[in-house]
Amino acid sequence: MVKATKSKSPGKRTAKRTAKSDIDPRQMGLFEALEGAGAVLARKPRANTSKAKASRSEALERPVVLSPREAAQYLGVSVSTLKNWRAKKIGPRSVMRGARLVAYRPADLEKFLDENSAKR
Repeated sequence: MVKATKSKSPGKRTAKRTAKSDIDPRQMGLFEALEGAGAVLARKPRANTSKAKASRSEALERPVVLSPREAAQYLGVSVSTLKNWRAKKIGPRSVMRGARLVAYRPADLEKFLDENSAKR
């Protein structure tokens, strides 16, 4: 009776690279390149705290945006209606704040209401 031996798959690496001469120069990392040049990485000095606080307050002064739920309540329609309008590109202008995060500016909602209000 002959025993079957397991063979390693050809896709797996069996030998580890240990010498630096085995490394492909095109695959050299950032720190390896810096070590070879004798460069030393230095820490950046900390920013002044008063300047950091000023930049934070400037970042907070962004225009207010509404979520689809808030915008639907503002317009008096359902959230699914807003979603359908976005798909058909007929509703108020929306802003994408990420891959799937939708927001509405109050000015855009007012403009939409003004343009689509029935004149009596």
